[in-house]
Amino acid sequence: MDLLLSSVLLIIGVFMLSKGADVFIENASKIAQQRGVSPHVIGVTLVAFATSLPEAIVSLFAAYQNYNDLALGNIVGSNMSNIGFVLPISIFLCIYIHKKPISTSKSMFSDGLVMLGVAFLLYGVSYDGLVSKFEGILFLVLYFVYILSLLRRPSSETNVELSSSKSPLVFGFLGLIVMLVGAQSTVEGAIGIAEWAKVPPLLVGLSVVAIGTSLPELAGSWAAVKRGEHEIAVGNIIGSNIANILLVLAVVAIVKPIEVETSILDQTLPLLLVTTIITVILIRNKLGALTSSILSILFLYFLYTSVYLSL
Repeated sequence: MDLLLSSVLLIIGVFMLSKGADVFIENASKIAQQRGVSPHVIGVTLVAFATSLPEAIVSLFAAYQNYNDLALGNIVGSNMSNIGFVLPISIFLCIYIHKKPISTSKSMFSDGLVMLGVAFLLYGVSYDGLVSKFEGILFLVLYFVYILSLLRRPSSETNVELSSSKSPLVFGFLGLIVMLVGAQSTVEGAIGIAEWAKVPPLLVGLSVVAIGTSLPELAGSWAAVKRGEHEIAVGNIIGSNIANILLVLAVVAIVKPIEVETSILDQTLPLLLVTTIITVILIRNKLGALTSSILSILFLYFLYTSVYLSL
């Protein structure tokens, strides 16, 4: 794929992501109010699941083609991108648009602790250099248990005033389709550019593909922030990180066990753990400019180490 075609695909993909996310978030909010479910739970479940689909598709395809380093790199890199790229941008947009930091809640912190526990679990099962089929099944069971616990959680948070719509499910589904097509176009364009630049597969997985497959999360959180849906914006990021490990990585491991490179185990996963710990600590307070700066620096360091590992 030449550079011009890759660039065109990238631009079209980003545009479709933005428009699709606007429609999807608007209708996801309507579904939340109709069902009596809190916006945070919708963000952690429905929105997070939808925006994690690109990671699932890319990782499954990579594993099937025997690119295990690309599959695992995409999942770990996507989680780092969500925390150090998507969340800081969401915070910045909130400050720019609404002139205030993102407000947090007890639900955000409790689900942040789940996100941290899942990251530690990933490190634990990777310690022997392999994520086995059995471990994948275990992850999948844990994910469904977590989702069931969320759906049983009572809604004690303030509902946002929403306009009426006869078909939020239909329009939400259409927005999701547009978003996923945009994600695919974005990833193909990004990979084409990376191949043109002759970038190693591990670096592509940890950076270009990871950021590319995190664009639905960015589009979703951006749309939520613009609408003042802070619970969905942050819940989307937390839920996506949980889903990437307990759902996406689980399915990949069940299809084909994932070999973990020493460099991932020694440097990348510990950095993900440290970043997740810091994120959970920061979620206890309002998310402002300082939080955005700290997480952005950690993400830039992650990109630097990714480049270093690939050389």
